[in-house]
Amino acid sequence: MRIWREGVRAALGAALVLAVVVGTASAHSILQRSIPSANASLSTPPRQVVLVFSEPVVAGLSTATVVDRQGAVVSQAVAVAGDGRALAISVGPLATGVYTVRWRVLSATDGHTTSGFLLFGVGERLPAGGAAGAGLIGPPVSQVLVRWVNFAAAMLLAGTVFFEFLILRPLRPRPDTSGVLRAATVTSAAVLLVGLTGEFVLEAAILLDTPVTGVWRSGTLWTLLGGTKTGWSTLARAAGAIILLIPPSSSGRILRAAMLIWCVIVGVTAGLLGGPVALVGSVHLAALVLVASVYGLVSVMAAVIVPKIPDAAVPEFPIVAPIAAAAMLAGITVSSHAVGSGPAAAVLDWLHLLGTSLWVGGLAPLWLVLRHVPAADRASVARILVPRFSRLAAMAVGILLVTGVYSALVHVGSLPALTVTPYGRTLLVKLLFVILAVALGAYHRFVMRPRLEGPQPADHAPRAFLRSLAAEAVLGAVILLAVALLTITPPAAVTMPVAARAPLVLAGLASAFRVDLTISPAEPGWNRFEAMVRTGEEPVPPEGTRILLRLTKLDEDLDPVTVTLQPDGGRFTAEGGELGVPGWWEVQVIVRQRGTRDATTLFSLKLGSVSGRPDAQARRILMQARETASRVRTWREREQITDGSAGVTVTDLEMMKPDRVHYRTAGGAEAVIIGVTRLYRQGGGPWERDMLPSAIVLLGPYVSYLNNATAISLGRMGRCDEERCRIVTWTLSSGNASFAAWIGLDTFRIYRLYMAAPFHYMTTQAFDLNAPLRINPP
Repeated sequence: MRIWREGVRAALGAALVLAVVVGTASAHSILQRSIPSANASLSTPPRQVVLVFSEPVVAGLSTATVVDRQGAVVSQAVAVAGDGRALAISVGPLATGVYTVRWRVLSATDGHTTSGFLLFGVGERLPAGGAAGAGLIGPPVSQVLVRWVNFAAAMLLAGTVFFEFLILRPLRPRPDTSGVLRAATVTSAAVLLVGLTGEFVLEAAILLDTPVTGVWRSGTLWTLLGGTKTGWSTLARAAGAIILLIPPSSSGRILRAAMLIWCVIVGVTAGLLGGPVALVGSVHLAALVLVASVYGLVSVMAAVIVPKIPDAAVPEFPIVAPIAAAAMLAGITVSSHAVGSGPAAAVLDWLHLLGTSLWVGGLAPLWLVLRHVPAADRASVARILVPRFSRLAAMAVGILLVTGVYSALVHVGSLPALTVTPYGRTLLVKLLFVILAVALGAYHRFVMRPRLEGPQPADHAPRAFLRSLAAEAVLGAVILLAVALLTITPPAAVTMPVAARAPLVLAGLASAFRVDLTISPAEPGWNRFEAMVRTGEEPVPPEGTRILLRLTKLDEDLDPVTVTLQPDGGRFTAEGGELGVPGWWEVQVIVRQRGTRDATTLFSLKLGSVSGRPDAQARRILMQARETASRVRTWREREQITDGSAGVTVTDLEMMKPDRVHYRTAGGAEAVIIGVTRLYRQGGGPWERDMLPSAIVLLGPYVSYLNNATAISLGRMGRCDEERCRIVTWTLSSGNASFAAWIGLDTFRIYRLYMAAPFHYMTTQAFDLNAPLRINPP
């Protein structure tokens, strides 16, 4: 029991360290969208191509090019833009034709390389039968095979260590199996070290798009090793293998313990600072080198001197080897899909690897031990070892079941993804072999084990068990092949085809102009703007007309940005990263023509998640604004509401407490409401009457929007008429709508209100407060 308690404590400590070091994002950098989009046919050539990925990419190690039909490169500089998820590729003048965009990026989250291509046309459509959409290039066979060998070696190495610690060590007397298990440890550790070198060089060659021999001349090996998750994973696994290679002699035990402590301290420090490269750039580098040198020298001296001291007993440090094996498994997690899904997912992934090493990795040591003992003693040894391993394997299968279900929920996401994505299909193949292996394990537990534990087991029972155990080990190797492929295949959750989302079309009136502003994809980052401006049904001529966008961040004091849209056929277009920050935005469209005053219209826009925090001052301002508004008896409003799909309603309202409203819409509708009675007409026609379900009750300008406000926070400062004012943002407790308002800091008057809700973008302004007003039935 003491050994099990030590193992549990070590596992909990390792899980805590892993949870602290791991960050949060999504796994694999998958192309989410592009500007221009895949298969787009453009009437005018773009100035640049933008690729937006699902997670940040490493700037210096991610590339993209644009080539024409003849393969000539037409792209120029490539830069990481926005929040690190976008690659902006500047291009020279493009002639009419079809162009291919090729990209290869390194994820800053999990260290995996992904690559692909897409096509777009300038002045012509894509040829029939050409490649469609955005293609994702799969991993080469060599990479899968090398990773498979490394997985098998790591599982055998960890499984041998855990088998010796949990199965053999508690036995008294203990079977003499140290030679065969030590040989398995040395062999698997040596294979792992060689395989890690091959895997790292191969991944570097794939990333740099160069032959393996060119990797050594690239000058980027240290950057890859110390500055990427792939490199960190390689270092962690190599450190664990080297520790386990040290012989378990008196000197070796001292070196093992010292090296483990040093690796844990340096590894955790590097992880918290951002990786080994951060240590190199640290101001404390000299101190770290000095401490490490002194520590290493003292450790070597202790390993040489202490064993030679008479009567000096060197502790066995039995927990060192399991901790080193667990740390080696954590190195695999560092570059796994799970590391991008948060600390909990990373810890569960590590537990999944731990369960795999206990079960699949423990099959070979059990087979080797039973094969090593003399045939005459095999049955008696099997009666001791098989029940202990059976209990351990059952516990491991339970861990695998829980962590595997969680992993599938995170990385697959839906049942259709199991059949339509490469990740899902590979997972199904893996599950098939897991079921076969579990069935064979159940056969061992309920059929073979009783035969071995009988008072007089049949002579052939141990031999039959060895053959069956070998078959289970082969199934385990096949499972590890599927795992190796899964680790370098983008998860189904990020590659599952999704229906294209309709672009956001904000519609409004600017004096005599109708403005339809399309923003695509209307997410934080790079966006394309298209404005259609019409008078009646005719688009305005591009000659003598300028269309400007003035973008103002409402919840932050960022400088407003003005974007000039360029004529593009019957529209005006532009693209850029001006909406790169999530939150509240005011979008003002300015129509400028020679000899006339500018015509403008305003839209409210809420992108992504708003990071504002509840603020006591903001709450006080909003409550005082509500009190001020509740004292207003009469007022007028002008309200513009667009549904995001080119629909718009502009309404002029007159309101008088407690229950009188008169409104006219730009479409010609007019109504007078008094209590429950409504009189209405369309286009100046005859009045009609109906009854409302309940009487309206006016509380004051926007008071109904201020009740039940939550998440109230402050935004930018500004001026409204003659007083200072400030933006206050909030949401309703129902969570269905969000608001932002300019509120005067002297009068606490609400000058302008913005609302964002599903299919509902409203901008409204109240004026003529407490002015003489009469609303009577027509």
